[in-house]
Amino acid sequence: MNARTFEDKPAKRAAVPLLIGLTGPSGSGKTYSALRLATGMQKVTGGDIFGIDTEANRMLHYAGQFKFRHVPFAAPFGAVDYLAAIEHCVSRGAK
Repeated sequence: MNARTFEDKPAKRAAVPLLIGLTGPSGSGKTYSALRLATGMQKVTGGDIFGIDTEANRMLHYAGQFKFRHVPFAAPFGAVDYLAAIEHCVSRGAK
């Protein structure tokens, strides 16, 4: 077996996308937390906030507290369907 080799170099700040996972039971604040995070990120990146709502428009409860574009998303919930919803948001200005 060949030994792995590694490379190092001085670290430089780069535009690396954030990967954030929010988990919790129903009603624990995932959507609210996501909208708070998105609002903070928007201050840096610009663009509009889009919420892909898979829970029968429950995201609309936060329309008075946050500015976002609402995208209702009903079943089927396949990977290609999620990709189409994300591509729609990006094409409309989501960052």
